[in-house]
Amino acid sequence: MNSLPVVIPKDINKYFFNRKKEISQINANLSLLDMDVANQFLITGYRGVGKTFLLKKILNDQPDKYLTAYIDLSKIYGAQKGELTEEKVIKEILDKINETINKDEKLYDNIKSHITNFINQLKLKNYDLSNIKLTHIELPEIKDNYLKLSKFTMELPQLIVDSSPDIKGFIIVIDEFQLLKSLKKPDAFFWLIRSYSQEQFNVSYIFTGSVSQTGEIINMINGQNGAFGGRMLQFNIDPFTKDQTKRYLNERLSSLKFTDGGFERFYSCTRGIPAYINSLASILPSNIECDEEIIKETLLLNVDQIVIMWLYVWGSLTSIEKEMIIFMVENEHVNWSLLARELNYSKSTITKYVDSLLNKGIIEHTFNKEYVLSDKMLKTWLEIKYENDGIYPA
Repeated sequence: MNSLPVVIPKDINKYFFNRKKEISQINANLSLLDMDVANQFLITGYRGVGKTFLLKKILNDQPDKYLTAYIDLSKIYGAQKGELTEEKVIKEILDKINETINKDEKLYDNIKSHITNFINQLKLKNYDLSNIKLTHIELPEIKDNYLKLSKFTMELPQLIVDSSPDIKGFIIVIDEFQLLKSLKKPDAFFWLIRSYSQEQFNVSYIFTGSVSQTGEIINMINGQNGAFGGRMLQFNIDPFTKDQTKRYLNERLSSLKFTDGGFERFYSCTRGIPAYINSLASILPSNIECDEEIIKETLLLNVDQIVIMWLYVWGSLTSIEKEMIIFMVENEHVNWSLLARELNYSKSTITKYVDSLLNKGIIEHTFNKEYVLSDKMLKTWLEIKYENDGIYPA
């Protein structure tokens, strides 16, 4: 029997399925780097839909003429206990560029003198870069000059391309970009990237994250008045359709059988989101037909295992955010006025935490100006926990 991964596996090609259309569209636009056209990308989608899996597949498959770097902001955010700063983000970008350079001695030899000259021109000082080592290039210590650090980091990818005849472009993925909203001035950070990227012809940035399409951060980065002013190429990664889900399970877990009603219930529970498909399918009994009752019972008994990604998210939320989510679980037609009337918080506090939940992709703002949970599985998990334990998770 084949198995389904519940985390991103080392061998991405072995477990990757579908997404041919998205890969083709994104790669077609990345290929314009050869013609000195650097598109910038914004890729969104539900949590667990496979954005990171897709982006890692795309990066792994790039030809050698394109250098790539992958920055996971959630690692910095977690390591800094939620205290994300511009300096930490810039240093992480520089660190990942450094990793890319160090993989290729020939590339390093081509760019060493150019980077050394660049450092001398900037006269970097007073900034601690002790953890960043561009092989044998000595980076001076700088402690309080963010302007020069950011200039060095943001100009470095294009400098590398210009210094290497065999390199045609640099692709930089910034994953979980919605966490940038926690910066003191996130809009200024987006404008920083915009100010450099608009003058670079061989560097493409791909921002990706689980964020509501109506989230403030979307407008901040790519809205009409945002840093990129709608010029980013925006893709939303959709869940699998019923047909795609059937083909995926038949190909990857052929021992799993359903009655017609059982599959309908399975798809209703997972909504075609690969993370849920893999988690639920992996614990269902094989070689017997799973009907609606088997699906329901398995979900009830193993809900924590199925929604494992929400356990981490829930633990990272504030008490006010949790209270708002529970209110939306227990009530229908929730709008801003209802939240302000029923919850004992000031209007500014309500606005602050509603925006936070929108930017984290946990709630959505519907066309009739109501707030709903973006993922029904979160609602299901909370309801099951309350029914079983008599209280909601802390």
